[in-house]
Amino acid sequence: MKIFRVFLMLALSTCTASASVPLGGNRKGADGSYDMYGCMLSNDYYVVNFAAYQFDPTQTKDAKNIPQAECVDLPGIGKTQISIDLLDMDIRKKPVALKIISEEGKTLAELPMSVVKQGVLSTTVDFKAPGKYQAILTVEDSDLRMPLEVTALHMPLTVALVAEVSGTGDGLLILLGAIGVIVSLSAYYLPRQLKPKPVENI
Repeated sequence: MKIFRVFLMLALSTCTASASVPLGGNRKGADGSYDMYGCMLSNDYYVVNFAAYQFDPTQTKDAKNIPQAECVDLPGIGKTQISIDLLDMDIRKKPVALKIISEEGKTLAELPMSVVKQGVLSTTVDFKAPGKYQAILTVEDSDLRMPLEVTALHMPLTVALVAEVSGTGDGLLILLGAIGVIVSLSAYYLPRQLKPKPVENI
């Protein structure tokens, strides 16, 4: 029974780990795969909803050709509209800024500090080459009394790169494996534990 309890504890810890996978999904990479989470990104201070819309220059712009919202793994290069929905209501009363930079630190697009009462920041970026980029949200938040670079929300972006396999699938496989081991051990040990022991003759 001790072994059974140990494996049960392992399974519970695995469940907890899987449940704490960071949000950030409906992620679609160059391979076209998605995960099960909404495109919500956060750090210790702020939470936002991220959306990127990539335009096909060969298609006419009308209601029928509205591009699909992408998350942090963008399938192609070219002009991309990035929208950040500020989910913290108090941030909508504070100055915020948005910057899109390349891996080398070059600024591709920037929105200066301003109060965004409607809660949505939007800018257009022309990604010239595949690679890794960042969207950085900065908030002038006097309540925190901390440097802006510490509280800034960094959102890593990949452009025209095959999305890396996230830990979500690995966690699920580990969980299923742990459950399989528990079931096997239960099938082996429980009948032996429940089997009546022979009464010794006095």
